Amino acid sequence: MKTINVLLVDDEVLLREGLRSLLVGEDFIKKIYEAGTANEFKTVIEKQSIDLVLLDIRLPGTNGLELLDLVKAKSPEVKVIAVTGLEGVELMVSLLKAGVHGIVFKLDGYREILKAIKTVLREDNYFPEKIIRIIQANAKRWDHVPPVLLTAPENDMMKALAHGMTTKEIALELKMAETTAETYRIRLIKKLGVSNTAALLAYAYRNGIL
Repeated sequence: MKTINVLLVDDEVLLREGLRSLLVGEDFIKKIYEAGTANEFKTVIEKQSIDLVLLDIRLPGTNGLELLDLVKAKSPEVKVIAVTGLEGVELMVSLLKAGVHGIVFKLDGYREILKAIKTVLREDNYFPEKIIRIIQANAKRWDHVPPVLLTAPENDMMKALAHGMTTKEIALELKMAETTAETYRIRLIKKLGVSNTAALLAYAYRNGIL
């Protein structure tokens, strides 16, 4: 197996340090880079030659899907494995649609991450049984699974709802008319295919939006 440059992307320093200490002993590792923010990620991608990215989906101020799009645009040959503690079906489908090469759950531990890396390098992709089941269960509605990536105003609306704000309070917070705030809320519910505000918040927590 050829040696590769790996980029670890996670806002938790302890997790990055732990993963680095384990990976550095592998004979296929050439160099390990780290990023804890979107800006650090962009700097490394722009300046360094990266072969594989271990990408946490939750980073402050951004969404892992946005960073995945950035990698695809800048260096489409780079392999990306999503490493996440989230299990939202919508998020998994969104990652698969975006072209991620593998998905690993943090709780599955280092052996699973190592297996994913080696399999992706050898066979181009790695999806554990849990992900295969999601693909099978959603095959017929693949194109209709609601998106996870929201616009900035939609994210602001979601955060306001999560804080228990009323329509009037949301309108003041977001500097808009009450009727506009209510329209935004209804549109967001329709966009994500849920039935009410409680389901909207459940969707957001399940997929790491909040």
